[in-house]
Amino acid sequence: MRIIQSIRTKLIIGFMAVLLPVIVYMLITNNYSRDLVRDKVSETYRNTLDIFVGQIDVYLEQINNYMYKMAVLDSDVGLLMSFPMDSDGYTLTKVRIDSKLNRDVGVYSLIDAVFVYHENDTIFGTESMHNDLKKVITSQMDKLAAEHPMQINEQYGWKVQADERVEGGYFLINFIKVSGDMYVGATVKVKDIHDMLKKQWSDGDIGYSDIYLNDGEVELALTESAVVVDAAAGQSVEQGIETITNLDQDYLVMNQMSEKVNIAYKVLIPEKTLLRNLLFFRNATLIAPVAFLVILLIYLVFMQNMLFKPLHELILGMKKISMGMLDVRLKRKESIEFEFLANTFNVMAEQIKTLKIDVYEEQLRVKQGELKQLQAQINPHFYMNSLNIIYNLAVLKDTESVKKMSLHLADYFRFIMRVNRDTITLKEELKHIENYIIIQQLRFPDRLECVFEGVEPLLHYPIAALTVQPFVENAIIHGFKNRRRMFHINIIAHINADQSFQLTIKDNGVGFKEEVLDKLRRREELKHEDESTSLGILNVIHRLDLLYGSKATISFNNNEDGFGASVQIRFPAIEEGVKDVV
Repeated sequence: MRIIQSIRTKLIIGFMAVLLPVIVYMLITNNYSRDLVRDKVSETYRNTLDIFVGQIDVYLEQINNYMYKMAVLDSDVGLLMSFPMDSDGYTLTKVRIDSKLNRDVGVYSLIDAVFVYHENDTIFGTESMHNDLKKVITSQMDKLAAEHPMQINEQYGWKVQADERVEGGYFLINFIKVSGDMYVGATVKVKDIHDMLKKQWSDGDIGYSDIYLNDGEVELALTESAVVVDAAAGQSVEQGIETITNLDQDYLVMNQMSEKVNIAYKVLIPEKTLLRNLLFFRNATLIAPVAFLVILLIYLVFMQNMLFKPLHELILGMKKISMGMLDVRLKRKESIEFEFLANTFNVMAEQIKTLKIDVYEEQLRVKQGELKQLQAQINPHFYMNSLNIIYNLAVLKDTESVKKMSLHLADYFRFIMRVNRDTITLKEELKHIENYIIIQQLRFPDRLECVFEGVEPLLHYPIAALTVQPFVENAIIHGFKNRRRMFHINIIAHINADQSFQLTIKDNGVGFKEEVLDKLRRREELKHEDESTSLGILNVIHRLDLLYGSKATISFNNNEDGFGASVQIRFPAIEEGVKDVV
């Protein structure tokens, strides 16, 4: 979702929103133009094919008329069979007919041969190989005359003779019955028709063309170019236009059937021929998306240097400032707007740095004052408790104990007045506790002892002054209720795996009451308790927060055996040090 909301994404979407309609419009226009031109050009080619097929049919009809005139009106044809074949009259008449046939072959360019046939002789005129053609015509007429009985002056009709070939391939044949066993006929080579078909278009206009035997299905290609239309083979020969794919391109296929003969014309026109006038527009449409993509990339590179990169540097600088890296500064930019932003950012960063230093120094001064105030509260508190002990000893008239306690108490306060520091070493804290325990032992002889365990590796660790002693004092005041048995206090140090360490102040007294333990754990309610019972604990908690923050923790529990209480204070690793509050 954040990516969609970025300026980069919005600019790209805006750019594409402008370009895509243009590309879509060009594609639609190109397709429409392509279809329109294709239809018009196809119609032109179709009309050309129709005209050609009509012309061939007209030529064939003209040949039919010629044969009819020969059969009905020509006197020599009518007289030929009235002479015996070995008579001079037959020979002279045959020569005259032969002359006419050879003359007329040149008049009708489509005719390959014109002949007069009867079962004993064949007269014909042709421009092809005479003997070979004579054999083919004689063979076909012998078969056809026998298979198709006809009336006088009846036409056989133009047919493709698929079982015989002349020079150059298949041929068409038609004939008229003149008398009992004499016929006038003509042949046309399919190849000649095909050559005329190809001449209807300029070179390259059509891809392939062919002529097929038509009996409802495409069965036999009649020209040598049949292999080129294999993609259309086996299809029904129906008039119309269709599209096929052959090899590596599309073709427009046009079929047209003749009305005079059982053949079909097939022409394949490449799509590129139909659309060659639209070649520029087609290429432009294909290239346009690539060109627009290149423009988009150039646009993005330009925007990257002009807008995205300065914005990224500005955002990165703001992130570093928010992380406390106040020394970051932006370079000057070429554009006026980003130069203004960079200068403003640098000025603001400098001001934030100065302000943060001032605020930090002020916070240090406030914390230092709080710490001094807490320490000032601790000293009278301990002092009053000590005077109360001296008073009790004086009441008992134990002067030696009063002397001894006075000396230890003097040493204790002499140390406090001399040090005047926020932190002391653990060794010094334990020394204070020893003085305090000796003072308390003078009050409770043979009933109180304090043992230190595992503290040797940590004696030089700096801790807040009077961090442990208030809990030892509270243990004696609140936990030492049974004065008839020995009261033990254990101060145990334990180093953790992360190099932090824990001090446990543990006793065998009566332990915490449940309501007191609940208040200690919630801590907030301590603020509303009597100062004499909560002052020491509150001061320790506050000083730990000031010196260590969240790195130090304190917890309160009763011992698992049901006797006594324990306080655990966790200090951070020694290399993490203490907050600088001086």
